[in-house]
Amino acid sequence: MGQSARSLALVVLAGGGALAGVSLGFAQGDGSRTDNPDLLRGSLGVGCPAGTLCDFPAERLLAMPILPANALAPTPVPLATIAPAQVPSVAPPAAPASAPVLAEPAPVSTPVASSDHADLAYGISLRGAYVRGEGEKRFEMLAIPSIGFSRSAGAADVTLDASATLVQPRSDDPRIADAQVAFDTEYRLSPSADLAFNADFALSQDDPQGLTVDTADLTTAPLIVSGGLGAAYTQTFGRLDATVSLGLDREWVGSSTRSDGIEIDNDDESYTRYEGGLRLGYAVTPVLEIFGQGTAGRTDFDGADPELGLNRNGADYTLRGGIAGNWNDVLVAELSLGSGWRDYDAARLADAQSWLYGAALGYRFSPTTQIVASLETELTPGEDGGGASTRYLAGLEASHTANSWLGLRVSAGLEWLAPDDETPASRLYSAGIGADVLIGPHTSATLDYGYGLREDPGAADARRDEHRVSGGISLQY
Repeated sequence: MGQSARSLALVVLAGGGALAGVSLGFAQGDGSRTDNPDLLRGSLGVGCPAGTLCDFPAERLLAMPILPANALAPTPVPLATIAPAQVPSVAPPAAPASAPVLAEPAPVSTPVASSDHADLAYGISLRGAYVRGEGEKRFEMLAIPSIGFSRSAGAADVTLDASATLVQPRSDDPRIADAQVAFDTEYRLSPSADLAFNADFALSQDDPQGLTVDTADLTTAPLIVSGGLGAAYTQTFGRLDATVSLGLDREWVGSSTRSDGIEIDNDDESYTRYEGGLRLGYAVTPVLEIFGQGTAGRTDFDGADPELGLNRNGADYTLRGGIAGNWNDVLVAELSLGSGWRDYDAARLADAQSWLYGAALGYRFSPTTQIVASLETELTPGEDGGGASTRYLAGLEASHTANSWLGLRVSAGLEWLAPDDETPASRLYSAGIGADVLIGPHTSATLDYGYGLREDPGAADARRDEHRVSGGISLQY
């Protein structure tokens, strides 16, 4: 039996392993030089089960609506475009999201509890930033509009969030540093069955001297456009719950321009990805759940790697086992261990296997203080002429409300990419601290400092760091 067949057979057997205490977790993303947007979103990006950090409710920091932000996703972000973290928007205290209840679910014919209400929030933040890096400094003006809408009607919940970061450098053309639109909907078919869909779109472009740019002497960094569709169906059978998911992702990386006017084609970084997964969980107690999860996916790149002369197209598989727990939304944790395989279509590229680890912890010390930490790994297709690589992602984020008008926050992140052929690894570090000051019912002031450091032996500049100081005013309604 070939490597692909053996891997696929293991994925099919993942469900049985759950009942034996084995659990599996998604190795999020395809690893083609992209960040992991789903770090700390739990085992599933869509339709994630209660008891995982994707369901950990954000705490209120100030008694006013603020720019919506995902305070529970400390994914290492592109450090060159670090924007101050935002205070989460105010929401009523969420009901405890405990692990699956031990009692048998109500019959399908039982009416589903429902409510009907809608919420709309919108605003804009205006900021100035001073950025200093290796031998250069720049000033930027930023405008960050945002809008959020949610609606609960009967058995359906719908949310739509959109935001953008518009940058005007003092001596360059304006650009969209980041723009995101996300649509999520969940429909409760019965007390024991849920159907969820999501769609997202993102656009970003770094500064030519930013930390995510590994080519020297650029006047224009590549524009990155990405989007995805996901669907998940969850069914509960007493203590057992099962989730089947499907996903489609597309990322396009535009060309970059050197100072001499020559364009660099980045088709080898653009890709289309397909993925399917199965997750089985078993509630050992109302607090603890063991789960098993397997995924099978495929990534197709638009062009060949210029150093290899061939595409990195291929299939990948993951198996994980672990345990998840939720104690009254005060402590939410998940721990998993598994393995990932990557099979390339090209015979010249060696297939790869790597151990995968995952850990996430969310703890609320008090109604005003909370901390979230995570560690995630994934087996990526590789880059820059090398084979597969294992990516390690770590994040830490904490927030504290000092009083009715002052909120404090701190964050740190690490992305470590270790090639399978044992060539030197690349690392990306980030750290930041910030404060939010309430001025009026709809107005707040922010002040932030962020630091980023990239060490990449394969880049034109093997070591590059960046300091960023920013501040401004936010208007929210």
